[in-house]
Amino acid sequence: MEIYMQKIGLIRDDINPRNSDLNLDIDWYVEYSNADQDRINFNIVLKSCENFNLNFKVEGILKLDLFEEFIQDECSQVIFYHACNVLMDMISITRESIHIISKKEYPDLGSENHYNALYN
Repeated sequence: MEIYMQKIGLIRDDINPRNSDLNLDIDWYVEYSNADQDRINFNIVLKSCENFNLNFKVEGILKLDLFEEFIQDECSQVIFYHACNVLMDMISITRESIHIISKKEYPDLGSENHYNALYN
């Protein structure tokens, strides 16, 4: 079985919780389409239930090997496991960061010159 994650979306709180231990109670579900074929489209949605407000969605394709049977519960668990790993990475890379840009630093800063600001 191969899992391809094609689209990933994350909506999360602007500020990270200040405690070092974050308990995420996750409500999740997987929807499938074309389940009678060897390439199955899926959408998995993860939503937090308490402390840290987030919504996470992955759209992808599940490709079965030759003669491999589609067992929905098992496939859902595998997709959930991989989606959780991606979610943790996304939370980590989108954590709170502040960068103040001054006119002195970027005198030509404007909407048409945003390239320099993005890569510093």
